Amino acid sequence: MPGTKKAVFLDRDGTIMQDAGYLSNPDQVVFFDDTITVLKQLQNEYELFVVTNQSGISKGLITASDAERINRHIDKFLKDNGIKINEWYVCPHKTCECKKPKPYFLHKAEKDYDIDLSGSWVIGDHPHDITFADNGGAKGLYVLTGHGARHLDELPHEVPVFHNLTDAAERILGRRLDGTAHHKANFCSIDQAALLLQRGGVVAFPTETVYGLGADVFQPEAIAKIFELKGRPLFNPLIAHISDPDMLERLTEDVSRTAARLMDAFWPGPLTLVFRKDENVPDIVTGGNQTVAVRMPSHPMAMELISKADSPIAAPSANAFGKTSPTTAAHVIEQLGTDGYSLIDGGASRVGVESTVLSLVHNRPLLLRAGGLSVEAIEKITGPVEYAKEPQLANLESPGMLASHYSPHTPFILKSGEPEDNPDSRTGLLLFTDCGIESSGPVEILSHRANTAEAAINLYAAMRRLDRLNLEKIIAYRLPEEGLGKAVNDRITKASTK
Repeated sequence: MPGTKKAVFLDRDGTIMQDAGYLSNPDQVVFFDDTITVLKQLQNEYELFVVTNQSGISKGLITASDAERINRHIDKFLKDNGIKINEWYVCPHKTCECKKPKPYFLHKAEKDYDIDLSGSWVIGDHPHDITFADNGGAKGLYVLTGHGARHLDELPHEVPVFHNLTDAAERILGRRLDGTAHHKANFCSIDQAALLLQRGGVVAFPTETVYGLGADVFQPEAIAKIFELKGRPLFNPLIAHISDPDMLERLTEDVSRTAARLMDAFWPGPLTLVFRKDENVPDIVTGGNQTVAVRMPSHPMAMELISKADSPIAAPSANAFGKTSPTTAAHVIEQLGTDGYSLIDGGASRVGVESTVLSLVHNRPLLLRAGGLSVEAIEKITGPVEYAKEPQLANLESPGMLASHYSPHTPFILKSGEPEDNPDSRTGLLLFTDCGIESSGPVEILSHRANTAEAAINLYAAMRRLDRLNLEKIIAYRLPEEGLGKAVNDRITKASTK
């Protein structure tokens, strides 16, 4: 017989607190800003447990006493804040029956605490946390804090990801933690969305880059609804999303050998290619150009949606024109409201910035927009690429080429050089990594390990968090021009007010 209680099983390092390696001193413990708020709300409906692998004990890097001291410190802090952890499950071994992803501790809680695992959840920042949940019959949620961004390549594509503990808890509770409604009235299944697209409707859907706002490429009236919902100028073209290379034949016949090599290497994925368009592609999709931008997304829900709609889907990012792009379903609703479209919730986007756009209609490949695929990776296939100059408004080959874009509501100032101390509590900082400066105002760190891909994943969510604080201004600093640093710098440059 299943138990009668539901539970949330929390990983420790990287989930409820920063992952600082093998901890031996309680002074090394740093909680995430949302940990207390989230756990207080979760415990109203769920029993709470912590399950942590501490293999540093068997490796001789910390002692069992060290781990116990850290856990007692954390437990006391949580109790002092009104939070009860029913049990701390610790595996000290290198290999054993109790080490995640084996479900030993899930079954122990099931027996000792009358837990119904089918109604319970696991939250963690490593793929083995998801496997741990699957092995025990619970549901796993993957967070991008801690080592989450580092291990994304090891995580199956069908597993949804969440920016932080707050987003994961909102999925569990089915509501916003700030008390506002979740606005599920326009949420829909993939099958419902596909039917809606075929009937001329508009659907917001997840991709690995950002959420898109899509309609059938070959239904101009439906495409017009996208421009209306976003407040987007008609001269700004859209990207056509496909689910299979054969679908490209409906959009262009001009597929060069270089294009074929790039598609083979990077599709599905965050690369958009610009081709000469087929005459059947409506001008409203291409901004009146004789070219069409095409991408095959890797997100499984996007792929399934396009396949079931049985037509390419034209889709810009699902935000108000010129504003910060959405990487969760909640971000879409914040900007667009709930009217005029349906929405598929697929968790957080794994890449976090828009696709790289490369035009193949010129003498040499032309980079129109830096994005989720690095230029270095492209040039291994194509050789050196050219960079687009400032475009004319009447001749945009790609979205994302306007000089001003991706902007928060708060004045956003971009600086070069090393970050400086911030004495102003009304000024927020957006930093690449933790550089040891002091700030009286809020600080968002894009990557504690100074990784540009992780910075890209966290960029828009971090900008949104700062934007909600009613600050006088936000100051950001440029990233190194390597990897996805080019894409992040492009976005914060276009977001800046001076």
